[in-house]
Amino acid sequence: MHTLKVSVIVPTYKDIVALKLILDAFSQQTYEKFEVIIAEDDDAQVTKDLLKEYICKYTIKHFFQEDKGNRKPRAVNNAIDMSIGEYIIFIDGDTIPYTTFIESHVKLSNPYVCLCGRRVNLGTKVSNELRNKKISSLDIEKSYIGKANYLLKDNIRHYEQGFYFKPHSMINKILSHFDSNTSIVASNFSCHKDRLLEVNGIDEALPYAPSRDDTDLQWRLESIGVVMKSIKFCANLLHLDHSRNDRKLEDEYNKKLIEIKKMNNEYVCKNGIKKL
Repeated sequence: MHTLKVSVIVPTYKDIVALKLILDAFSQQTYEKFEVIIAEDDDAQVTKDLLKEYICKYTIKHFFQEDKGNRKPRAVNNAIDMSIGEYIIFIDGDTIPYTTFIESHVKLSNPYVCLCGRRVNLGTKVSNELRNKKISSLDIEKSYIGKANYLLKDNIRHYEQGFYFKPHSMINKILSHFDSNTSIVASNFSCHKDRLLEVNGIDEALPYAPSRDDTDLQWRLESIGVVMKSIKFCANLLHLDHSRNDRKLEDEYNKKLIEIKKMNNEYVCKNGIKKL
Protein backbone atom coordinates (compact mmCIF):
# COMPACT_ATOMS: atom_id res chain seq x y z
CA MET A 1 0.00 0.00 0.00
CA HIS A 2 1.09 3.57 -0.62
CA THR A 3 2.32 5.41 2.48
CA LEU A 4 1.23 8.92 1.59
CA LYS A 5 0.90 11.45 4.37
CA VAL A 6 -2.78 12.38 4.23
CA SER A 7 -4.67 15.40 5.55
CA VAL A 8 -8.46 15.10 5.77
CA ILE A 9 -10.29 18.44 5.86
CA VAL A 10 -13.68 18.54 7.58
CA PRO A 11 -15.63 21.82 7.34
CA THR A 12 -18.06 22.24 10.23
CA TYR A 13 -20.66 24.70 11.47
CA LYS A 14 -22.77 24.28 14.60
CA ASP A 15 -23.18 20.49 14.47
CA ILE A 16 -21.08 19.05 17.26
CA VAL A 17 -22.97 15.72 17.28
CA ALA A 18 -22.14 15.04 13.63
CA LEU A 19 -18.53 16.11 14.20
CA LYS A 20 -18.17 13.59 17.03
CA LEU A 21 -19.56 10.82 14.81
CA ILE A 22 -17.05 11.73 12.10
CA LEU A 23 -14.12 11.72 14.52
CA ASP A 24 -15.22 8.33 15.84
CA ALA A 25 -15.36 6.97 12.29
CA PHE A 26 -11.83 8.19 11.60
CA SER A 27 -10.66 6.28 14.68
CA GLN A 28 -11.68 3.08 12.86
CA GLN A 29 -9.89 3.70 9.57
CA THR A 30 -7.88 0.91 7.94
CA TYR A 31 -5.29 3.52 6.86
CA GLU A 32 -3.32 5.10 9.69
CA LYS A 33 -0.99 7.77 8.30
CA PHE A 34 -3.31 10.78 8.39
CA GLU A 35 -4.34 13.90 10.23
CA VAL A 36 -7.76 15.49 10.47
CA ILE A 37 -8.17 19.26 10.17
CA ILE A 38 -11.43 20.78 11.38
CA ALA A 39 -12.25 23.85 9.29
CA GLU A 40 -14.81 25.62 11.45
CA ASP A 41 -16.72 28.60 10.08
CA ASP A 42 -17.38 29.65 13.65
CA ASP A 43 -15.62 30.11 16.97
CA ALA A 44 -17.67 27.78 19.16
CA GLN A 45 -16.47 26.88 22.63
CA VAL A 46 -18.29 23.55 22.43
CA THR A 47 -16.04 22.55 19.51
CA LYS A 48 -12.91 23.51 21.40
CA ASP A 49 -14.09 21.56 24.43
CA LEU A 50 -14.75 18.44 22.34
CA LEU A 51 -11.36 18.55 20.64
CA LYS A 52 -9.54 19.21 23.91
CA GLU A 53 -11.06 16.11 25.50
CA TYR A 54 -11.17 13.83 22.47
CA ILE A 55 -8.67 10.96 22.60
CA CYS A 56 -7.52 9.30 19.38
CA LYS A 57 -4.42 7.92 17.67
CA TYR A 58 -4.42 10.47 14.85
CA THR A 59 -3.59 14.18 14.99
CA ILE A 60 -6.43 16.70 15.03
CA LYS A 61 -5.90 20.34 14.05
CA HIS A 62 -8.51 23.05 14.37
CA PHE A 63 -8.98 26.25 12.39
CA PHE A 64 -11.75 28.53 13.62
CA GLN A 65 -12.91 32.05 12.82
CA GLU A 66 -15.56 34.53 13.88
CA ASP A 67 -19.04 33.71 12.62
CA LYS A 68 -19.55 36.55 10.11
CA GLY A 69 -21.77 34.93 7.52
CA ASN A 70 -20.92 31.99 5.29
CA ARG A 71 -17.14 31.95 4.95
CA LYS A 72 -16.57 28.24 4.43
CA PRO A 73 -14.03 28.79 1.59
CA ARG A 74 -11.85 30.88 3.90
CA ALA A 75 -11.94 28.17 6.57
CA VAL A 76 -11.08 25.46 4.04
CA ASN A 77 -8.20 27.48 2.56
CA ASN A 78 -6.73 28.00 6.01
CA ALA A 79 -7.07 24.27 6.68
CA ILE A 80 -5.18 23.51 3.45
CA ASP A 81 -2.48 25.95 4.55
CA MET A 82 -2.22 24.19 7.94
CA SER A 83 -1.98 20.72 6.43
CA ILE A 84 1.20 18.65 6.38
CA GLY A 85 -0.18 15.93 4.12
CA GLU A 86 1.09 15.35 0.60
CA TYR A 87 -2.45 14.33 -0.23
CA ILE A 88 -5.68 16.03 0.82
CA ILE A 89 -9.14 14.50 1.17
CA PHE A 90 -12.25 16.63 1.58
CA ILE A 91 -15.54 15.66 3.19
CA ASP A 92 -18.44 17.65 4.68
CA GLY A 93 -19.28 18.06 8.34
CA ASP A 94 -22.39 15.89 8.02
CA THR A 95 -20.86 12.90 6.22
CA ILE A 96 -19.59 9.81 8.03
CA PRO A 97 -16.88 7.73 6.30
CA TYR A 98 -16.66 3.96 6.01
CA THR A 99 -13.60 2.36 7.62
CA THR A 100 -11.99 1.94 4.17
CA PHE A 101 -12.56 5.55 3.11
CA ILE A 102 -9.02 6.94 3.41
CA GLU A 103 -7.40 3.71 2.21
CA SER A 104 -9.46 3.82 -1.00
CA HIS A 105 -8.53 7.42 -1.77
CA VAL A 106 -4.85 6.64 -1.19
CA LYS A 107 -4.83 3.47 -3.31
CA LEU A 108 -6.29 5.30 -6.32
CA SER A 109 -4.29 8.51 -5.86
CA ASN A 110 -2.22 9.94 -8.68
CA PRO A 111 -0.29 13.25 -8.87
CA TYR A 112 -2.47 14.55 -11.71
CA VAL A 113 -5.81 12.96 -10.84
CA CYS A 114 -8.63 14.34 -8.72
CA LEU A 115 -10.74 11.56 -7.24
CA CYS A 116 -14.46 12.31 -7.22
CA GLY A 117 -16.82 10.41 -4.93
CA ARG A 118 -20.44 10.58 -3.87
CA ARG A 119 -22.47 9.72 -0.77
CA VAL A 120 -25.50 7.85 0.49
CA ASN A 121 -28.20 10.31 1.53
CA LEU A 122 -29.78 8.76 4.61
CA GLY A 123 -33.38 9.35 5.63
CA THR A 124 -34.51 11.28 8.71
CA LYS A 125 -35.14 8.30 10.99
CA VAL A 126 -31.81 6.56 10.34
CA SER A 127 -29.96 9.87 10.64
CA ASN A 128 -31.56 10.53 14.02
CA GLU A 129 -30.74 7.01 15.21
CA LEU A 130 -27.10 7.56 14.25
CA ARG A 131 -27.08 10.87 16.10
CA ASN A 132 -28.65 9.25 19.16
CA LYS A 133 -26.27 6.25 18.99
CA LYS A 134 -29.05 3.72 18.56
CA ILE A 135 -27.06 2.46 15.59
CA SER A 136 -23.49 3.11 14.42
CA SER A 137 -22.05 3.82 10.99
CA LEU A 138 -20.01 0.63 11.41
CA ASP A 139 -23.26 -1.35 11.88
CA ILE A 140 -24.53 0.01 8.57
CA GLU A 141 -21.24 -0.55 6.75
CA LYS A 142 -20.75 -4.14 7.88
CA SER A 143 -24.31 -5.30 7.09
CA TYR A 144 -25.35 -2.90 4.35
CA ILE A 145 -27.31 -5.44 2.30
CA GLY A 146 -28.88 -6.95 5.40
CA LYS A 147 -30.16 -3.53 6.44
CA ALA A 148 -31.58 -2.73 3.00
CA ASN A 149 -35.21 -2.71 4.14
CA TYR A 150 -34.36 -0.63 7.22
CA LEU A 151 -32.61 1.96 5.01
CA LEU A 152 -34.91 1.94 2.00
CA LYS A 153 -38.15 2.40 3.92
CA ASP A 154 -36.68 5.61 5.37
CA ASN A 155 -36.55 7.35 1.98
CA ILE A 156 -32.83 6.86 1.49
CA ARG A 157 -31.42 8.37 -1.70
CA HIS A 158 -28.50 6.95 -3.71
CA TYR A 159 -28.66 3.65 -1.86
CA GLU A 160 -26.28 2.12 -4.43
CA GLN A 161 -23.46 4.38 -3.22
CA GLY A 162 -23.23 2.33 -0.04
CA PHE A 163 -21.93 -0.77 -1.82
CA TYR A 164 -18.19 -1.23 -1.33
CA PHE A 165 -15.87 -2.80 -3.89
CA LYS A 166 -12.09 -2.86 -3.51
CA PRO A 167 -10.37 0.00 -5.40
CA HIS A 168 -8.46 -2.18 -7.88
CA SER A 169 -11.07 -4.92 -8.22
CA MET A 170 -12.42 -5.78 -11.66
CA ILE A 171 -15.97 -4.75 -10.76
CA ASN A 172 -14.77 -1.35 -9.57
CA LYS A 173 -12.78 -0.83 -12.77
CA ILE A 174 -15.84 -1.71 -14.85
CA LEU A 175 -18.12 0.62 -12.87
CA SER A 176 -15.59 3.46 -13.14
CA HIS A 177 -15.14 2.91 -16.88
CA PHE A 178 -18.85 3.33 -17.57
CA ASP A 179 -19.37 6.23 -15.15
CA SER A 180 -20.16 9.33 -17.19
CA ASN A 181 -20.94 11.51 -14.16
CA THR A 182 -17.47 12.26 -12.84
CA SER A 183 -17.21 15.69 -11.29
CA ILE A 184 -16.14 17.21 -8.00
CA VAL A 185 -18.73 17.24 -5.25
CA ALA A 186 -17.38 19.09 -2.22
CA SER A 187 -18.41 16.37 0.24
CA ASN A 188 -16.12 13.68 -1.21
CA PHE A 189 -13.05 14.39 -3.32
CA SER A 190 -9.27 14.33 -3.06
CA CYS A 191 -6.09 15.38 -4.86
CA HIS A 192 -2.42 16.06 -4.26
CA LYS A 193 -1.75 19.20 -2.23
CA ASP A 194 0.68 20.51 -4.85
CA ARG A 195 -2.14 20.73 -7.39
CA LEU A 196 -4.30 22.73 -4.98
CA LEU A 197 -1.41 25.11 -4.39
CA GLU A 198 -0.94 25.54 -8.15
CA VAL A 199 -4.46 26.95 -8.50
CA ASN A 200 -4.33 28.71 -5.09
CA GLY A 201 -7.08 26.69 -3.43
CA ILE A 202 -10.75 27.66 -3.16
CA ASP A 203 -11.81 31.03 -4.60
CA GLU A 204 -13.03 33.14 -1.68
CA ALA A 205 -14.17 35.85 -4.12
CA LEU A 206 -17.28 33.93 -5.18
CA PRO A 207 -19.94 35.87 -3.23
CA TYR A 208 -22.38 33.07 -2.42
CA ALA A 209 -20.09 30.43 -1.01
CA PRO A 210 -20.13 27.50 -0.94
CA SER A 211 -22.39 27.56 -4.01
CA ARG A 212 -20.51 26.33 -7.10
CA ASP A 213 -17.09 26.43 -5.43
CA ASP A 214 -16.58 22.76 -6.33
CA THR A 215 -17.49 23.48 -9.98
CA ASP A 216 -15.04 26.37 -9.99
CA LEU A 217 -12.23 24.31 -8.48
CA GLN A 218 -12.76 21.54 -11.03
CA TRP A 219 -12.26 23.66 -14.14
CA ARG A 220 -9.22 25.33 -12.60
CA LEU A 221 -7.62 21.96 -11.78
CA GLU A 222 -8.43 20.71 -15.29
CA SER A 223 -6.68 23.79 -16.66
CA ILE A 224 -3.38 22.55 -15.20
CA GLY A 225 -3.84 19.02 -16.53
CA VAL A 226 -5.64 17.31 -13.64
CA VAL A 227 -8.02 14.53 -14.73
CA MET A 228 -11.28 13.82 -12.89
CA LYS A 229 -11.70 10.14 -11.94
CA SER A 230 -14.51 8.37 -10.13
CA ILE A 231 -13.98 6.84 -6.70
CA LYS A 232 -17.59 5.81 -6.25
CA PHE A 233 -18.29 2.42 -4.64
CA CYS A 234 -15.00 2.31 -2.75
CA ALA A 235 -14.79 5.66 -0.91
CA ASN A 236 -18.17 5.46 0.79
CA LEU A 237 -19.84 8.14 2.91
CA LEU A 238 -23.12 8.24 4.85
CA HIS A 239 -24.76 11.66 4.71
CA LEU A 240 -26.93 12.70 7.64
CA ASP A 241 -30.29 14.12 6.66
CA HIS A 242 -31.01 17.82 7.32
CA SER A 243 -33.10 20.67 5.94
CA ARG A 244 -31.82 22.39 2.81
CA ASN A 245 -32.11 25.96 1.58
CA ASP A 246 -32.97 26.78 -2.01
CA ARG A 247 -29.80 28.24 -3.53
CA LYS A 248 -30.89 28.45 -7.17
CA LEU A 249 -30.36 32.20 -7.51
CA GLU A 250 -26.99 32.07 -5.75
CA ASP A 251 -25.93 29.17 -7.97
CA GLU A 252 -26.81 31.09 -11.13
CA TYR A 253 -24.97 34.22 -9.98
CA ASN A 254 -21.79 32.34 -9.14
CA LYS A 255 -22.07 30.33 -12.36
CA LYS A 256 -21.95 33.56 -14.38
CA LEU A 257 -18.87 34.74 -12.50
CA ILE A 258 -17.17 31.41 -13.15
CA GLU A 259 -17.89 31.69 -16.88
CA ILE A 260 -16.19 35.10 -16.91
CA LYS A 261 -13.14 33.64 -15.17
CA LYS A 262 -13.03 30.83 -17.74
CA MET A 263 -13.09 33.34 -20.60
CA ASN A 264 -10.14 35.15 -19.01
CA ASN A 265 -8.36 31.86 -18.21
CA GLU A 266 -8.07 32.88 -14.53
CA TYR A 267 -7.39 29.38 -13.22
CA VAL A 268 -5.22 30.74 -10.40
CA CYS A 269 -7.66 32.53 -8.11
CA LYS A 270 -6.54 35.84 -6.62
CA ASN A 271 -8.36 35.43 -3.32
CA GLY A 272 -7.42 31.92 -2.29
CA ILE A 273 -4.88 30.36 0.07
CA LYS A 274 -2.65 33.31 -0.79
CA LYS A 275 -3.98 36.80 -1.42
CA LEU A 276 -2.50 37.82 -4.78
